Amino acid sequence: MKNSKFGFIGIGIGAAALLLALVHSWAGPFSPKPALETLVADKAAAIRSATLDTINGKARTYETTNATWDADRITQLVTAVLGGLAFIFAVLSFVLKEPNRVSGGAAVLGVSAIAFQFIAMYAMALLVVILIAVVLSSLGVG
Repeated sequence: MKNSKFGFIGIGIGAAALLLALVHSWAGPFSPKPALETLVADKAAAIRSATLDTINGKARTYETTNATWDADRITQLVTAVLGGLAFIFAVLSFVLKEPNRVSGGAAVLGVSAIAFQFIAMYAMALLVVILIAVVLSSLGVG
């Protein structure tokens, strides 16, 4: 077998990224979060008050919040960085004409880790939107 060091490094990093994404998905969240009911109720109340303010012609001020660096956010960032590194090592492996299976494996693992993270994030966001819509409809808004 040819010298496949970049490809095997990419496979190792990609495997670590995918494993981290899976562990974070099933064992997390690692940081304390408010209960889903509290979050949905707060969002529904904020949407209701914003709607009433708009209808009544009141000026609305918007606050921006700085997201804090908690264990979950750091885990997501590390997963994305490791997945990106695995893909970069896969490209290096391909360019240096290492075996295609090795470079392809590194690319698949890196992209899978990042894709898994995005799919899980968007699925949860969709769930929250549906729950907010149900709460708003039960409050008589909409």
